[in-house]
Amino acid sequence: MENLRVCFVGTGSMGSAVLRGLLAAGHPAALISATTRSTASAAELRALGVSAMALEEAADANALMAGDADLIVLGVKPYQIVEVLTELKGEIGRQAVVISMAAGISLETMASVLPENPNLIRSMPNTPALVAKGVTGIAAGSVCSKEALIAAGELFASVGAVLEVEESMINPLSAISGSGPAWIYYFIEQWEAIAIEKGFTKEQAEIMVRGTFDGAIELLASGEAEPSELRRNVTSPGGTTAKIIEAFDSADLKSIFEAGLQAAVRRAEEIASSTQ
Repeated sequence: MENLRVCFVGTGSMGSAVLRGLLAAGHPAALISATTRSTASAAELRALGVSAMALEEAADANALMAGDADLIVLGVKPYQIVEVLTELKGEIGRQAVVISMAAGISLETMASVLPENPNLIRSMPNTPALVAKGVTGIAAGSVCSKEALIAAGELFASVGAVLEVEESMINPLSAISGSGPAWIYYFIEQWEAIAIEKGFTKEQAEIMVRGTFDGAIELLASGEAEPSELRRNVTSPGGTTAKIIEAFDSADLKSIFEAGLQAAVRRAEEIASSTQ
């Protein structure tokens, strides 16, 4: 992996997180290239030692930067994938590994634009890749080489954990771990808001909620017990914590989570249908 040339075509929030995480993991900046929309964004990346070019500077920046790359990571929006792949068609090596991070875009859609390129992979990382705590799901087509899949796995392993799954599981994985940080941040937002409503200052609310969350995750990571056991350890029968759990159960929290997941999967399927 350390000798591979990696090009990020599009560096929005997710692409930027993986790129910067890859740099932090020690991948040579000289082997990383990227395209951005604005000249200012390209300049920021060049300051990190990355070879970067903005579409403002050259309309064919994507093809120019990706042409000699071993791995090409597509960090553009789903509706832009087909257009970008069309730009890359015939400009990239036939054995180049092309990795999409776009929700809902199928391998079939990618292959319809790049029929001569077998090494097509779907991925769904999440933003904690920026601090090497990412979780990325990857899925490859039947004609993708084992070497290409290994390279993709190594790319994302440099910024966290990697799960190899069937393509049919990418959409639910996207809802669970890809969107997962948003689930957590939204939960923390509401938890802190309730604390403030009860009379605590914003600073106090942040210390209580974020400190409790951080400590609980650290305790779970120690591997001493499963979440259910750790929860029971805090939940005395008939006590105050038990009433909190009862309230969550009465609200059918599991069904709320399931509804959120299914809404995300449906949206991914809608995106897939709109690109076919």
